[in-house]
Amino acid sequence: MKLCVCVGALAFLLSGCMSQEQWSQLLNGPYPLQVDYSRSIEDSLSAGRYDWVSSQLASVSFPSSESGRGGISTVLVPFAPQASLEHLLQREAAAGLRPATFKELLAFGEAYPEVQRKLSIVALGSSAGLMVTIYQHIFKQDASMGGFTIVEHKMEPVYPYLGDGLFGRSVHVEWLDDPDAYPMYYACFVQPQ
Repeated sequence: MKLCVCVGALAFLLSGCMSQEQWSQLLNGPYPLQVDYSRSIEDSLSAGRYDWVSSQLASVSFPSSESGRGGISTVLVPFAPQASLEHLLQREAAAGLRPATFKELLAFGEAYPEVQRKLSIVALGSSAGLMVTIYQHIFKQDASMGGFTIVEHKMEPVYPYLGDGLFGRSVHVEWLDDPDAYPMYYACFVQPQ
């Protein structure tokens, strides 16, 4: 399903349906947003009319002290999950950008659902802990299949992201160190006012 989104976006670009200028505008924005920070995650998910929402997304998993309403301007920055998130965040901070929070990402999805249909967009300004189990495959000398053994359990950060796939427009959490992660994401960053 994840591969379908990236392949679909690439096929859309290569099919000539979108010019290089349109593609550049899609990535660079800017995307102005009005964000109601006092609205709960659950209310924001409902307002976005998403086709599918991960059960791991809730205010309790992504606590926020944000409040009030405000206007912001956002841009999308491509990155590969194998790249260093720390380097990406430092580079964008030097350019005056900060990573969008989950509430800002949901406002983006509500305002720009057509962009979500083309790109997998991550909010690096909010994360939750997820217990991840690391397995190792055990090979046998004979022809039997072998098995798996648990190497370790560890708490890893997961980030909320907007995607599009088999179930339509969706909101998920993603462990970016996952070997099955998309090959390319687009982080939502907030520009200074």
